[in-house]
Amino acid sequence: MRYRLVAGGASLLLLALLLALAPGGTEGRRASARTRAAGTGPDASAPDPEAQESAALRGWVQDARGLPVAAQVLAFEAGPALTREGLEQHVATEAREAPPRATAPTGPDGDFLLRLPEGRYHLLAEVGGRPAALALDVPPGPSEVRLVVTDGVRLMGQVVDVAGGVARARVTVMSLAPVRRLREVESDETGAFEVEGLLPQARHGVWARAAGHGQRVVLVPASRPATVMLPCALRLEGRVLERGVAAPAARVRPRGGGPEVRADGAGRFVLEGLDCSGRTELLAESATGVGERALEPLSEDTSGLDISLETAGGLRVRVVEARSGRLLEGASIQSPAAPETVWREEDVGHFRAAPLMPGPQVLLVRAPGHGAVQRVLEVGAGSETEAEVELPPESVLAGRVLGPEGLGMEGARLHLLGPGRGGAEEVLTGAEGRFEVRGLTEDTYELRVERPGYLSVTRELRLPRTEPLVLSLAPAAAVAVKVLGAHGEPVEAAAVSLSRVGEGRGETVREEGTDARGGVHFGGLVPGRYLAKVRAPGYLSSEPVPVEAWDEETAPVSLVLREGLSLSGRVRDARGVPVGEADVVLTGDGTSVSSTRTDAQGRFTLSGLVPGRAWLRVEKFRHPMREVEVEVPTSNLELRLEGPGLE
Repeated sequence: MRYRLVAGGASLLLLALLLALAPGGTEGRRASARTRAAGTGPDASAPDPEAQESAALRGWVQDARGLPVAAQVLAFEAGPALTREGLEQHVATEAREAPPRATAPTGPDGDFLLRLPEGRYHLLAEVGGRPAALALDVPPGPSEVRLVVTDGVRLMGQVVDVAGGVARARVTVMSLAPVRRLREVESDETGAFEVEGLLPQARHGVWARAAGHGQRVVLVPASRPATVMLPCALRLEGRVLERGVAAPAARVRPRGGGPEVRADGAGRFVLEGLDCSGRTELLAESATGVGERALEPLSEDTSGLDISLETAGGLRVRVVEARSGRLLEGASIQSPAAPETVWREEDVGHFRAAPLMPGPQVLLVRAPGHGAVQRVLEVGAGSETEAEVELPPESVLAGRVLGPEGLGMEGARLHLLGPGRGGAEEVLTGAEGRFEVRGLTEDTYELRVERPGYLSVTRELRLPRTEPLVLSLAPAAAVAVKVLGAHGEPVEAAAVSLSRVGEGRGETVREEGTDARGGVHFGGLVPGRYLAKVRAPGYLSSEPVPVEAWDEETAPVSLVLREGLSLSGRVRDARGVPVGEADVVLTGDGTSVSSTRTDAQGRFTLSGLVPGRAWLRVEKFRHPMREVEVEVPTSNLELRLEGPGLE
């Protein structure tokens, strides 16, 4: 009995010693108890974040040879790719990149493990400018994936302005889904830039800016060279005058948006960062006057510009229902031709805009449940014109856009032109290709439906309709042509033309020039058989080559041009003096084959010719025409013009 008591006491003493030596000891147990009581510790009822992740994605990052690659793997929740407007807003607000939903480093074998909820994701791994990317659906539970690191996509382009290439422009290339800044480079002395190792996407966002210029954001295809036109950013000084007297505090701004300033006490203003790549219209207004001044494309900073104000007018508009005449709540007014016009709602259905330029003003009036109406009102100088606009009951256009398999096509663009609709307004089809356009009137509209990779459809519609509209889009085709010289060199600026086989009697349906790599891409074609033909300076025109185009994945067609023969010579007058600016025309079978003009030394060269005999005609004002038979090829041909002849 005594032995059992002693043994039990020893056991209790040993247990107490072990608990005291455990991490945290007594204080740890007390802290744990306090944490549980507060409901914040690991034993609390709050869920563990990892417990919410319903999927375990195990993967490996490898190179093209299958060897493991050390990388950081990022998983982004998949969303729609940025549009141009979204990209511009992203840049303007300096928005951060899309945050990853989960990240994980690879192990020694290139393996990684990501815990995340089920859904659709973009996976991204990058090592030294060599990306690996994949879009996939992650189901609940465990799954596996492999990412292969490649050299990525190369994007070439040039930053230009109205004068040519822009040197040392900063170019940032961005991924559109997920939203990430991929690379930033600087253009060379000719404005050219090249970026390698990009994610394999159909399009990339390019953000370019340079000193003395505005910035420009564009979406460019990854497979073709990109040209980014930068707006100039010039400085303009001037005065605002009202009845010949300075107009202090007058507001000056470019039409369509841009920098805005107010004139000082002497009516002077300074505008910086103006776009000089096109026509600029300046607007100025005071409390009682308005004015505008149009400027042709600028090439340098300008000063001494005056803007004269004339007496302003205004508009007061009542918006009512056509049948009852009641004022409409929730109505709105826009000025499509002058979007800078501000309309203020002073009461329900009562709107006012002032000051306004005297003359016609286009109004677009809308209200919920009613058809939009467009009206033109005349604004008088020095007075406010009052008008009433009646809105009819709303007509709704609803329907579906289907693909070639009869399935609904999401993301198709609908452009609707007609009463109360502007050309820039468009609607996107939703799930199952469904669409609905509200705010229409009982009238005739023109509907155009477009989607990349498909032929557009145009229909004329009369509203209201008794049944939904159903439209089907057929796939478009594409042809890619590469033009090479006899030695395999790319031929730039070659004219490639396409004509349909068996239709249009061989008439050309499309013609475009090749880029610096000798390539040209024709998209949006009606599927079928075509004939491709090429001509280029210094080469013989190619014979028509049959090309089949049935879808957007048509393989490139290579056309090889043969170098033509040349005919060169010199034209002098009767005294032996070189004759410059003389017209030289080579004809065969009565039609012109090639033509040029002599230089200041009377020399000329005609290239891209076929061998044989032809007629050469030389003409110069105040000289009799000279025509001789020549053999192609010929060099150092000497021709004499008699004269001067009679006027």
